[in-house]
Amino acid sequence: MSEFEKIAKTSEIPAGEVRSFPVGSEMVAVCNVGGQFFAFRDECTHQAYPLSDGILEGKKITCIYHGAEFDVETGEALCLPATDPVDTYPVKIEGEDLYVLIED
Repeated sequence: MSEFEKIAKTSEIPAGEVRSFPVGSEMVAVCNVGGQFFAFRDECTHQAYPLSDGILEGKKITCIYHGAEFDVETGEALCLPATDPVDTYPVKIEGEDLYVLIED
């Protein structure tokens, strides 16, 4: 059974920014969109480059390597060259602590 894992303080991820954190064997990107936090696998489904290097505009992140775009809330691939969604993870905030859940 999976459990939420503490990965950061909310203050470590300013509004409009993306940060990457190791969680188990995965790298997880977390972004702050106007005070809402979203977590997703830090790997573009097009060619496995880190999405945390990308450009965040609202709830859309653009991979800087080939221009694939994803919805950070749903993981949906929004344009080519990506066709597969990126995995997203539940986020929980307790006080200033940010937790993510990676299900087995």
